[in-house]
Amino acid sequence: MSSLVDYYGEACKLQGFEPRKGIEETLSKIEEGKAVILTAPTGYGKTSLTYALGLASLRGNGHFDRVIHVLPLRSIVQDLTSKLENFMRLAGYSNTVVGAYDMDFHDTPYFLRKVNVTTLDSFVLNMFKLPVSEITRGMKGMGTHYEVPRGAIYSSVVVFDEFHLFSDDGGKDKSLTSVIALLRGLGAMQVPFVIMTATLPGSLRDLIKEELEDVVEVVEVKDNFKIERDVSVDFVDELDFNKLDRRTLVVMNTRKGAITAYQEAKKAGLSPVLIHSKFSAMDRRRKVDEIKNAKLVISTQVIEAGIDVSFDVLYTEAAPLPNLVQRAGRVARYGGQGEVHILPFSGHVYDRNDVETSLEIVRREGKLDSSLMSSFNTSYILNSDLLFSLNILDEGPFFSSEATAKLLKKECSITRETSLIMGFPQGCRSSACGIPLTEDEAKDLLERGAKPLRDGELVDWKPGNLCLSIDFMLKGIDGISVDYNQEVGAIL
Repeated sequence: MSSLVDYYGEACKLQGFEPRKGIEETLSKIEEGKAVILTAPTGYGKTSLTYALGLASLRGNGHFDRVIHVLPLRSIVQDLTSKLENFMRLAGYSNTVVGAYDMDFHDTPYFLRKVNVTTLDSFVLNMFKLPVSEITRGMKGMGTHYEVPRGAIYSSVVVFDEFHLFSDDGGKDKSLTSVIALLRGLGAMQVPFVIMTATLPGSLRDLIKEELEDVVEVVEVKDNFKIERDVSVDFVDELDFNKLDRRTLVVMNTRKGAITAYQEAKKAGLSPVLIHSKFSAMDRRRKVDEIKNAKLVISTQVIEAGIDVSFDVLYTEAAPLPNLVQRAGRVARYGGQGEVHILPFSGHVYDRNDVETSLEIVRREGKLDSSLMSSFNTSYILNSDLLFSLNILDEGPFFSSEATAKLLKKECSITRETSLIMGFPQGCRSSACGIPLTEDEAKDLLERGAKPLRDGELVDWKPGNLCLSIDFMLKGIDGISVDYNQEVGAIL
C-alpha cells in the first residue's frame, strides 16, 4: 500500500506541481496519528493536500476512508468542487467521487462521497447531530439520521481551509467556539485533521493547542518557502481610478464600500468586475471566471479565500494583519514585482485596535507578508456556555437531534454564519438564484416591504417568538423576495 506522501507525489505529477516539503511533512504527521496545523505562505499550493488525500481515499490507506474539506465561505464551495472534479478525471476517476454540501446545495447529504467539500455551518450541524438535509424534521422534533453523517465524519480526514476566516467573527465568539468544540470532538475520536492557513496569529495557535491538549497532540508544520516577489507597500489617502494602468485589485471591508468604488470606477470609464457575498450562486461563478482576465477587480474579503488569481497592484482598505496578508498574497502571486497601497480604515467590520496594531507592524517592517504574523497577536474569547453545550451534545449518547434543535432555537445560530435565510430575485426560486442573508438583513428587508415566499408564491406571515431563520424553517417559508441587479447584486 502506498504512503500518503507517495499519493502526493502522484498528484503533483498529474497537476504539474512542484512538491512542497510542508505538505509532505503534514502527510507524514497524519500517518503518525497527529493533528496538524499547516502554516505556509499564500500561493503555496496548500489545496494540493486534498488532491493527495482524495487519491488515498480511493486507492486505499490505513488511516481514513474519505476526505471532508471545510471552507469558511459558501461562495467558494463550487469553485473548489470543480477543481477537485477536474483533478479526479485527470486521475482516471468519475467526477461523482466528489460532492459539494452546504446549506443550500447538497449532492452528498451525509458526507458519503470519497471527497466532500462543505462549509463550516453545515459541518457543525452535521457533527452535532442535526443533519442539514433533515434540519426541518429535526427542528420540528422528528427523528433524523444524524449518526450517518457522524459516522462518515469519524471515518474521514478533515481539512479546515482558510482557517483565519473561521475566527474572524466581527467581535462575536460563536464561530471560534464551535470550531474548538469540533476539533475537540474529532481529536477525542482520533479523527485526523489539518488546519491550513497562511495567517495564523500565535495567540490563536496557542489557544488551539491549549484547548485540545487533553484529547490530541497538535503539531505545527511550517514551510518558509518563498516565491521570488518584490512587492512595495505604502499608505495612501485615496484611490484615483484615472491613474490605474496595470492589472489592479481593490478590496474594501464592506459591500457598500465595494459598490461605491465600483460605481466610481465606472464613472472613470473603466470596466471593473465586482464581487461580494450578495450575488447569486450562478452570478458568482460567472464573476469568478471573469476575474481571471479582468484588468480591474473590486471585491470584499471574499477574495481572500479560494480564488487563485494574481494582480500587479492592490488597493486595500486597512484591516487586521491576517486579512491584509491574504489580500497582499494576490499581488505577484507567482513571482515578479507588485504594489500594495493601503487606504484609510472606514471603522466598519473589524476591531479598530486590531487594525491600528496591524498598521503599526506594517509601517515598522516596511513589508506585508506572512512572516509578519509572528508579530501579531489578538485576544480570543470563547463562549464557555456554548462550548459546554456542544461538548455535551457530542459526547452524550442519549442526546439526539432534538437537543441540538433546542440549542439552535436558543442561539439562532451556533456558528458565525447566520445566513439561513435566502433571498430570491423576481422570476427565479432555485438555489442557483438564491442570495444568502443574515438575520438582520432579512428583518430589515421585511420592514421595508419584502415578502416571504413559499414554493415561489408570496405568502402572509406574522413574526413569532423565535428568531427569523428558525421561524421561517418551521413554517415552511423558503425565503424572502429581494430586488436584484446582476451588476451590483442584491439591493439591501
